[in-house]
Amino acid sequence: MKKYIAILMILTILTGSIGTTAFAENGSASQSGDWLYTLSDGEATVTGYSGGAKAVSVPDTISGCPVTAIGRAAFFSASFETISIPASVREIGWWAFYGARSLKKLTLTDGLQRVDFGAFINCPSLREVELPSTVYEIGEDAFGVNCRTTTGVPDYPSDRLVSTQSYSTDYNFLVRGWSGTAAQYYAQTHGYVFESVDALHFGDVNADGQINAADMLMIQNKEPIPTEAQRRSADLNGDGTVDDADAVLLGDYLSGRTAYHELPAASFNKPEQSWLYGRTMYCDGDSIAKGTGTDTFGSAFSSYCHYIGDSYGMTYEDLAVGGTTLARVKNNPITDSESILERVLKMKGSYDVILLDGGYNDLFVKVKPGRMTDISDKSGVYDETTTLGALEKICYFLNKNYKDAVKLFVLCHEYDHDKQDALWDSMKQVLDKWEIPCLDMREETDFTAVNREINNQYFYCNDSEPTADKLHPLAYPHIKVYGKCIENKLNALLARRSALTMSREELTLAKDESESLTVRQDGADYFGVLNWTSSDESVVSVQDGYVTANAVGTAYIRAESADGRIAAVRVEVKQSPLCVYLNRSDAALNPFEGTRLIPEFLEGTVSHSVTYTSSDENVAVVYADGSVVARSRGTATITCKLSNGVKTACEVIVQ
Repeated sequence: MKKYIAILMILTILTGSIGTTAFAENGSASQSGDWLYTLSDGEATVTGYSGGAKAVSVPDTISGCPVTAIGRAAFFSASFETISIPASVREIGWWAFYGARSLKKLTLTDGLQRVDFGAFINCPSLREVELPSTVYEIGEDAFGVNCRTTTGVPDYPSDRLVSTQSYSTDYNFLVRGWSGTAAQYYAQTHGYVFESVDALHFGDVNADGQINAADMLMIQNKEPIPTEAQRRSADLNGDGTVDDADAVLLGDYLSGRTAYHELPAASFNKPEQSWLYGRTMYCDGDSIAKGTGTDTFGSAFSSYCHYIGDSYGMTYEDLAVGGTTLARVKNNPITDSESILERVLKMKGSYDVILLDGGYNDLFVKVKPGRMTDISDKSGVYDETTTLGALEKICYFLNKNYKDAVKLFVLCHEYDHDKQDALWDSMKQVLDKWEIPCLDMREETDFTAVNREINNQYFYCNDSEPTADKLHPLAYPHIKVYGKCIENKLNALLARRSALTMSREELTLAKDESESLTVRQDGADYFGVLNWTSSDESVVSVQDGYVTANAVGTAYIRAESADGRIAAVRVEVKQSPLCVYLNRSDAALNPFEGTRLIPEFLEGTVSHSVTYTSSDENVAVVYADGSVVARSRGTATITCKLSNGVKTACEVIVQ
């Protein structure tokens, strides 16, 4: 990130003083002493402070409920100098301490997991922070960033006065924390000074350099873990304690059900998704996708599409048009441009990524929402003059013509329109029907004003309007908010597509038995180089996917690609059977009738390799799974043989 990112915005100068409290996100808040708060599902969110103390401590309970969050803009422009946040708090919300210019010292506690976007923006007196190892998500511009507004700047092309806004980063800001955690990752990727307390490797509880069953046992035994670093390494969900939930997470990782970067505590360490680099992208939508609101001084539009495309060196085109609808509309009062549907249907190129938004203007020009057709209706014939019909047609076209492209539809932020929520929810149903992923920015952000100044720093406004329009994001939120959310979503979709899976979900073998495993990606065999390992070679060994059971016990077989993707399977080894029983010892069948023979073993024994043979296939034939089909009259003996030579039989009489 450049040291100074200049972003042009049009802002009005706020009149009067700004208070030290903010109202709750839903517009109402209760008060207990000096603390404003809201309650939800038995948990409290602090939304403001009305006292005048210079040193404050957030309570861990309010009205008998644990305080689990600091709300958005809760301490906007607060005047206190120090604040301590208890272990009960898991999240510090968006711009929670925006403009708390006197804040010098911040005390955070184990159990905090998320520090959201811009939480401590414009806090110039705060020069350092110590982050607990439990913090695994830190939003853009959470620390060490200031924004500066200059008003009354002449905009010569329009002959009016506007405001400019610059963002600066304090690269001397000190982040203190544990190496191997989000604290180090955030400091290093943003150019801050990092000071290590000690080193952690999440999951490696016994600190032997490997993550295996021995680490699982240390968690499951519930005995005191020797060192502080080891205890923190075992806290995989970042809640400040080591318990069964951490054992479950480690088990999921060892079995290959989750990747390492999907463990909550290690989720900051997301691998680079290089698939996007140099690819092609088609972007279309309305004024949000276009970037309207970022073009003050006549400079080029900046939008989330530009951010994604430029960040990954993609070849892309942004065909979005302000005022355009999803549906076909005659005499659109906002624009004479074609609808998004009409432009999409004209797509001819080859694209790796297709990024769309839309729906606002359908509301503004009062397009009928229509209805989603039956889940089984994939005919391609829909009412294209309605919003939902047009969206279905877009989905039909994309799934038919761009099956292999990564597709994402962005449902934009909340706007003050009484029918938006119903339409957005209906659009999500359509996208779900067609299995096209969507990103609902209502769930990701809260652009609508928690107070006027923050609102004006998100949205376009001019010197004749007291507040921003709440609709058109400026360049900064396009990049830091929309861009980041969309980037994360695309990366998640790509990670899912490129995930490796084992040919078997689980495997049980008898001692001395063997089995071949293969790895698949996106429905096909994976032919890349794999590093095969066993968590316990004494129990199960593996060579290029060929597994051999050596002793009774449990081990995990893992296959890792060169770029760090992992597939794994849990292998349980039992004793070889000394005897075997079939679910029936004889069977009387008519020609062409069938039955199924199932081997049964004594408890603690098993045989993975079972073969069946028929003494007379003209009478009865048997298949590999034990299915028997009668062919003609007579008697045949079906023999079941195990890998260690143990046999049993069933006599089949065909009448």
